[in-house]
Order: sequence, then structure tokens, then C-alpha cells
Amino acid sequence: MHSFALHMSTRLLFGPEKEANFISSIASTGAHVLVVIGGGSVERIGLVDRVLKGLDAAGVQHTLFRGIEPNPVDSTIDRAAAEGKTAGVDSVLAIGGGSVMDASKAIAALIHENEAHVWPFVTGQPKRGTMKGALPIFTIPTTAATASELTPHAVISKPEEQGKCAISYPFLQPLVSWLNPEFHTSLPAHVTADGGADILSHVFENYILGDDASPFADRYSEGVMDTVIDVLPRLLKELHNVAYRGQLQWVSAMALNSIQVAGRQPSPFPLHAIEHSMSGYHPALAHGRGLATLFPAYFRMLLDREEHVDRLAQFGRRVFWVTPQEDQAAALAGIEAFEEWLRGVDLYQSMEDIGIPEEAFDSIANYAVNVYGNGKTLPVSGPWTKEEVIELFNRANEQKRPNA
Repeated sequence: MHSFALHMSTRLLFGPEKEANFISSIASTGAHVLVVIGGGSVERIGLVDRVLKGLDAAGVQHTLFRGIEPNPVDSTIDRAAAEGKTAGVDSVLAIGGGSVMDASKAIAALIHENEAHVWPFVTGQPKRGTMKGALPIFTIPTTAATASELTPHAVISKPEEQGKCAISYPFLQPLVSWLNPEFHTSLPAHVTADGGADILSHVFENYILGDDASPFADRYSEGVMDTVIDVLPRLLKELHNVAYRGQLQWVSAMALNSIQVAGRQPSPFPLHAIEHSMSGYHPALAHGRGLATLFPAYFRMLLDREEHVDRLAQFGRRVFWVTPQEDQAAALAGIEAFEEWLRGVDLYQSMEDIGIPEEAFDSIANYAVNVYGNGKTLPVSGPWTKEEVIELFNRANEQKRPNA
């Protein structure tokens, strides 16, 4: 095994009975919390009112900020931070999905740093890596997808530049997160499926491109995959099933807590870099949906190039129980079984299906190479040029939905 450092600082509270513990955690940290939400769905289901009443009972002052977009926009984050500074808040509470949680991390950092604009601090910008701290962050995730409730990362968009980049610091890890699957039962099927793809992506990246130095990390990652692959089809048939929702929420958090990497040689995250470039171009595209579109083409491209065939074969044998003895055949059988699973949960589609036209392939690939690479190549399984990223897009564009 390779050497590693592992620090998981977020306190996770799971289940409806943990509400009082969560509110008391906020109350013990500060006196005035900025409550950040998205478009209003969390208000419609009564969650915001429930939390605000709890804060009132605990004597915690609160300021509510509405309007965080899917793929949160830098100018909205800037405005929320300005309102928080004016109000004098001393902590931030996110109630929503990954976009709301990511935005809240950036807001907490801007207030702490007394900065007006977040974009200069993202990947590829001049102030990247220079932030020193953030206000305490609390989260109530309402989707199972990004694991932002315990990670130190936040992804931010700038539509006028068709840009989408991250900030990442240890101090952006939430202090306490309340995971209550009851808050997920109103999610529609497509959002639920998108979240499942996002969860898988967090273990795919290192599992496929990483080495075999940590057998436990492999088995742990396979446990995440097994759970999503088993539970998601069941959940899509019973969207209000709290037990299924709970299983997906828990595995979502566990998919990106660094245990899936510990002891292995860390790999790049090329699928995320490429998809961020895609949804920077097309902000309405859900991150998980974009990733799911890339999965089959990416796996087949690696197989055709005879790269990481042993890892793809292991994926096929251990996750889908394919039986070929020869690695190339087992890898192909595993990919085919995975594609069939994607069709069953309506996650198999082309680039055109998700709103990415062929004429945009060049600019999106160029952005990926310039922002997430060195200007000439993107780290994948070795360096990929812009032309190789475009080849991936062309392959993905050949995928057709079952009813097409």
C-alpha cells in the first residue's frame, strides 16, 4: 500500500431523530446563521420553516438567502456573501442539493476573507489557493449525489465565460451535516437517477485509473458501486421509499470521503474535468447526467486503447459477475452489462440528447485542456490531447436511448 493521510472532520448525523442535535450544534457555534437555499422546493415541502423554527427555539438569529441556481453562479454567490456580511452572520447553513452546499462553502469563505468576488479564487485564476479560512458550515443535503456535505470542495460556474471551476480547502468541509432521507422523497425520478450516476463517478475515477495497491480500497469502492446498482432501479419504482432513499444517501456520503482512495496511487479525475467543461457550456445540464453520458464511451475508449484493461475486467467480474477468463473479454462483458444497467435507469444517452451539439465539442474540449490540463493535454490515462477529448465526445454521441 502507498502512504496516505486521511482526515474526516465532518460530524454526520443520520436520521430524523437527529434534528435536535443538529440545531444545538449550530447554536453552540454562533449566534447568527445565514441560511442558504435554492429555488424554493425546500420551502414548499416545509423543511425551511421547520429548521427556522428550531433555530428560533434555540435562540439563533437567522438570515435567509434564496436563489442559488443549479450549477451555482459566481455573481449569486458574491451577492449572498455581501448580504451575509451586512447582516453580521457568523456561520452558514445550506439546505438543498450539491449546488446549494457548494455555494454555501464559497459564501462562508468570502465572508471570512472579507472578499467581494469568488471567481478570482477558482481553478486557473490568479488567487487560486490563497484563501485562509471560512465561517463554520452546516448542511442539510436534500439529494444523494455530490457528497458535498462532507467534502472540502465547491464547484462554481461563470456563465458569461462558459466556465465551471472549483475551489478546494480543508476548511471548507462542513462542521456538521444532518442526513435525513425523509427530505429526499419528493425528488423526481430523473433527479434521483442523476444523483446515482454522480455517486458512481466518485469511485469510478480512481478505481479504473488507480493501481491495485490497496485491496481494501477496491472492495470499499465495489461496495459503493454494488449499492447504487442494486438500489437505484428499486428506488426509481418506489420514489417515496424512505429505506431506499436512506441507503442511497449514506452511500453517497461514503463515496467521496477519501477511503475509496486510501492506499492507492491517487489518479486524476478526468471525467469530472471534462463534465465540468460540458456543464460550463450548458449550465442546465445536471452533473450526474453529463457523467453518465461519458461513462460507456470512456470505458470503451480505454479498452480499445488497451489501457487499464485489468481494472475494467475486475469491475466486470466483481460488480456484474461476468465470467470470461481473459481480461479483454471480461472487460467488454462488464461494459456491456453496465450499459444495459444504464438503459434500465434511463441514463444511457448521447451528447445531443443532453443538449451538447457537435459544433460545441471543440470549444468544450479546449476549455477542459486549458483549465484542467496544461494547455496542451489533460491528464487521463496518460496525457490526452484536445483531439482525444473530442474523440470521446464523438463516441458518446453515437449512444442512443432505448426508445430512440
